[in-house]
Amino acid sequence: MKLNKYVTFSSCLLALSLLIGCAKEETTNVQTTSNGTTQSNIAADDVTLNNEFDQFADEALQVISNRKVSIYGASIDTSQITLGVITIYYSGKEADGTKSRSGSDSIHLSMVGGHIVPWGTPGTTASITLGCINSPGYELTFLNGNTSLRLNGTCTLTNVSGGYYQSLVRGDSLVENIQGSMEFTFNDNAASIVYYPFNVNETRSFTKPDSISATTRGNATMEGYTQVANWGEDRFGNTYYACIAANVVQNISIATLSYNPLSGMKNIEGISEPIQCTYGVNSAGNAVTSGTPYGVVINWSNNGGVATAVIPYYY
Repeated sequence: MKLNKYVTFSSCLLALSLLIGCAKEETTNVQTTSNGTTQSNIAADDVTLNNEFDQFADEALQVISNRKVSIYGASIDTSQITLGVITIYYSGKEADGTKSRSGSDSIHLSMVGGHIVPWGTPGTTASITLGCINSPGYELTFLNGNTSLRLNGTCTLTNVSGGYYQSLVRGDSLVENIQGSMEFTFNDNAASIVYYPFNVNETRSFTKPDSISATTRGNATMEGYTQVANWGEDRFGNTYYACIAANVVQNISIATLSYNPLSGMKNIEGISEPIQCTYGVNSAGNAVTSGTPYGVVINWSNNGGVATAVIPYYY
């Protein structure tokens, strides 16, 4: 494991803080100092984790649908396909040059009687293990700040309806459920590496009006919260539940959009000051209807008042 090569996430906090320093933050009737940096970090981490999770899960779906597909900065090993196993090895920069990936995804396909069940069959599943014996874990280095993220664990894709990813045509759709139990860390260079739990239960729908659009909603109900898409602990050790209040929409065909949401709303609950996140806004916090959005506007209650911050997407 190459953890000693990575900068601590405190560097990432510094970089993010520099970005946030230019962000707009307002408070109304707030009687105590608001910890805007903490709130912004929690919201930014949620975007980062979900974007990266969605990307590797979507790439696995592409490989399941077409074993000859090409993934930039990665190679696909089908030498164990008779056992229903395909492995993606990551070893380079992405197409837009914003980050470099290493490690692997080991994809285990459903088999019956020694034969792979076609993915286009509703109810078909495929499990993904992050890492394999030859290349443990799944690691990303964000090149603009030389900071890193590591994910370990497993998830399962289930075909709810529709056929193959590459076969989408106008008006067609592919719907899948994704459930996973993982852990993450940003502080790779710390004296004692700390991992935090990251769990997912979401449905992703893929459509193709022009480019491929992915729409995500939450599936879980727990601790009194509904439409929970992901939950676990934030980097401060607080238990949280991220509930999708309005479907999160991404354009996943354009590399420069980098999986950053174009629209949607998520409420981060369970923490001392719950956060409402509205995606796809400009630097003033207004919704963007075309082009590339700046980031996300967050709102939270703060001692009887409402605090607001606009934070940029991380790349």
